[in-house]
Amino acid sequence: MGTKKKIGLGVASAALGLALVGGGTWAAFNDIETTHATYAAGELDLNAQDTSARVSLSNLKPGDKFKKEFTFKNDGTLAIKEVLMKMGYKNFVDGKAKNGGKNSAEDFLKQFKVSVLTVGLEGGNGYPKNIILDSANLYDLYNASAKEDKSAYDKVKKHIAPGFLHENGKINVATIKGKTAPEYDGVPKDPYDFDKVEMVIEFVNDKATDSEGRMLQNKYQGDSVELDFSFEATQWNGLTIDGKKHADENGYVKENEKAHSEDK
Repeated sequence: MGTKKKIGLGVASAALGLALVGGGTWAAFNDIETTHATYAAGELDLNAQDTSARVSLSNLKPGDKFKKEFTFKNDGTLAIKEVLMKMGYKNFVDGKAKNGGKNSAEDFLKQFKVSVLTVGLEGGNGYPKNIILDSANLYDLYNASAKEDKSAYDKVKKHIAPGFLHENGKINVATIKGKTAPEYDGVPKDPYDFDKVEMVIEFVNDKATDSEGRMLQNKYQGDSVELDFSFEATQWNGLTIDGKKHADENGYVKENEKAHSEDK
């Protein structure tokens, strides 16, 4: 894989290492004993390894398809519940502009679809898991995840396996609902795990022609655009901490390194 790129970072509180002091307790005859408790927030730290988080769509022809892989591992102290993928684009070039062309980036995105999206390619626990049930249009994926468009969300939902589409239109590309090992849901710190995501993008081969027999897709010759994929790590639901059950002798809550379902 290529150079590591840290592209998702969430912190469980406004500041790390925040110290809070508990109130004192009174004993008989004005004998004051004070107890102190220190609480330090954990950290969500998603590390992504891939060749690039950017995909350039240029010099392609209908029927072409290409594969991108993203590998996620947990470099923080908290288990990661979801890795939410958002799609954006920039640097659209209309290849026919100099001849009066009027293509838009959105028009061009409609010519592409994601035909494969799987997670868990490292194997084990009944994976890989298909996130996408059948192909989904890049234009709809962009509108659902970047613009949170409800109509686009409804279109995308039909193509995504249950549980993988977040209500904000982003797609969770981390493992969920492991058949034999739910402790590997998300990207836990303990037990150590990583998720490898494979995506296949395909230039739709539309054979429609105009009245003179010319392919309608001819208008997109010379067009290009850059896709940007960003990933957001989210935490698990909060726990009701039992010091004896969840923390070690130093007060470190080991349980938060694990995938968990308490207090849902």
